[in-house]
Amino acid sequence: MTNTPKEWHRYETLRPDQLARVLAARPVAFWPLGLLEHHGWHLPVGFDGLKAERICAAVAGRTGGVVLPTMWWGGGGGHGKFHWTLYQDETAARSVYETTVRGLLSFGFRVVVTLAGHYPWLSILNAALPAIRSAYPDATILAGTEMEIADNLRLPGDHAALEETSYGLALLPELVDLEQLRPHDARSDPPAWPPAGAPPPEDRHPAVDFDPTSPTFAQMGDPATRATAERGSRHVAALVQALAARIDDALARVVFAG
Repeated sequence: MTNTPKEWHRYETLRPDQLARVLAARPVAFWPLGLLEHHGWHLPVGFDGLKAERICAAVAGRTGGVVLPTMWWGGGGGHGKFHWTLYQDETAARSVYETTVRGLLSFGFRVVVTLAGHYPWLSILNAALPAIRSAYPDATILAGTEMEIADNLRLPGDHAALEETSYGLALLPELVDLEQLRPHDARSDPPAWPPAGAPPPEDRHPAVDFDPTSPTFAQMGDPATRATAERGSRHVAALVQALAARIDDALARVVFAG
């Protein structure tokens, strides 16, 4: 595998003739899967999609191909009652996923990478992919979160805590505000709950901090105060290397078969 940068494109910006040329040269499509969800006081609500999008772009810079617009609409997780979270019906999300991946494969893309920034996407992927892989046995479909998409890397994950904040500092530092990791005043700081109020204790995920005055509000995992850009960069570099190697191997097999 070479580390020489490759030309890549954003799918939605290309004309049909340009897409055809990309397909002929590097038939690789990346689709970041995200969500709009509260990620603590210090991270953007679109963190999952932004994380996946920027990792996909980094891999595409090594392999070539196209990156599709981020999928923002999904569901599942322990933050549905938090202000600003917009969970969707997972059946609808699965339908969009299946239609899009099948469409890309029918166009002739030989490698499709669907990187999920939101961990509950995994249940949708596990339900949808067996039938798709059966219908397109010659295609390579890499799918999952950073925790399992690269096989044996076993990268760590959490929610808005040490790991995701480290990813944020590495990938989108301009959108991370560590100064927000401080005690908050529930009377004057941004609202934590929609008009219906906080969920009752029995509906709260046991590992999530539901205290809006806490610096670790909405976090699940080791505190984000321990996060570093170096930690996130190390994980991202390992993931990019592993995915690029898998894609290059798949493309080499396509060329050999042809």
